[in-house]
Amino acid sequence: MRAPGRVCLFGEHSDYLGLDVIAAAIDMEIEITAEPRTDSEVHIIYSDLGEEDTFTLESEIAYRNHRDYIRSAFNVMARKGFQPLHGWNLQIKGTIPIAAGLSSSSALTVGAVMAIAKMSGRKIAEGDTALTAYDAEVREFGESGGMMDHYASVYGGIIHVDMEKGHVTKLPAKLGSLVIGDSGEKKRDTVGDLRFIRTSVEREYQVISERIGSFNRRTTSLDEVAAIRNRKSATELGMAEATLRNRDLTSRALDLLSSENPNPKEIGLLLNAHHEVLRDELDRSTPKIERMIAAAREVGALGCKINGSGGGGTMMAYCPEREREVVRAIKDEGGKAYIAKVGSGVTITRE
Repeated sequence: MRAPGRVCLFGEHSDYLGLDVIAAAIDMEIEITAEPRTDSEVHIIYSDLGEEDTFTLESEIAYRNHRDYIRSAFNVMARKGFQPLHGWNLQIKGTIPIAAGLSSSSALTVGAVMAIAKMSGRKIAEGDTALTAYDAEVREFGESGGMMDHYASVYGGIIHVDMEKGHVTKLPAKLGSLVIGDSGEKKRDTVGDLRFIRTSVEREYQVISERIGSFNRRTTSLDEVAAIRNRKSATELGMAEATLRNRDLTSRALDLLSSENPNPKEIGLLLNAHHEVLRDELDRSTPKIERMIAAAREVGALGCKINGSGGGGTMMAYCPEREREVVRAIKDEGGKAYIAKVGSGVTITRE
C-alpha cells in the first residue's frame, strides 16, 4: 500500500474554514506492507522511527497517546464494519519528511484505511476512504484540521476541492517538477496553531456577520469586509480578511489550472501572493524559510510558498527548468531539498 503526501498549492488554512482549496499529491509516500498472522494480534514496525507496536483486534483498541493514528484507523474502520478476520504484521516506512507540512500523518492514515479495508476483504470507495481517514486523524482526537490532505492523498494529481459540497475535481494542468525545501525547523505545535487560527477567524467572522447581515465567507467581497474594518468602531479583522484574500487567490488559480498548459509566470505570481498572505497576515513563516525562499527566487524560481501549518517545516518552489539550481540554493541556506513530481493517489501495490 502506498499513500502520497501533498502540497497545498492554493488555499492553505482554508479547508477547515469551509473555503475551497487546490492541492497536489506528490511522489513522496508512506508505504505499508502487510502480512497475515494466525492469531488476532497486529504487530507494527515503524522502520524509519525505530519503534514497534502490538495490539489485539478482539476489542476497542486503547490509545497510547493523542494522535495514535494507526490504532485510531482500526477503531474507526471497525465501527464502520471493516473488521479483519485475523491478525497482521505491518511494516511502515516512508519518504515524506515527518511533521514538515507535507501531510505525512494524513498519508499514513489514508494508507491504513485502505490496508484495513483490504485486510477485511472489502472494497471502499475513494470518497469514503478520505472521509474515514479524516475521522481517524482529526475527529477521533478532537482536532481542528480539514479534509484537504486526505482528499489529495486518495485522489492524487492536482485537485480542486469544493469544501461546501465535498466535491473533488481533478485539474488538467501540467506543472512539471516542484522543489521541496526542508528547513529542519520543528513545528512548535501544529494542532495548536490550527486551533488558534480557526477559533480566531471564526470569531472575526462573527463580528463581520453582526455588521453585514448577509455575510457569506464564500461569496461576500473582500472590499465589503475591508470597508467595515475601516470604521473606527470596528474590531480588528485581519485574520478573517487574510482567509478571504486566500479565497480569491484560489479562485483565480482555479481558472489558470483548469487548462492543461497554464502560464507559468502567472502561477508563480499567484503562489508568491499566497505566501505573502501566509507570512504577513497569518504569521506562518520563519526567518530561515524566508532566506530559503529568497535564494530560490534569486536563481529563477517563479513562485514559492510555505507548506502546511507553518512555523517551521518546509517550503515549496515552482521553478520550471531551474530545479537543480533551486536545490543548490536551498542547500546553501542550510536546508534540505528534494525534487518532487505530482503523484498518483493511494494504491495497492500487491494483491
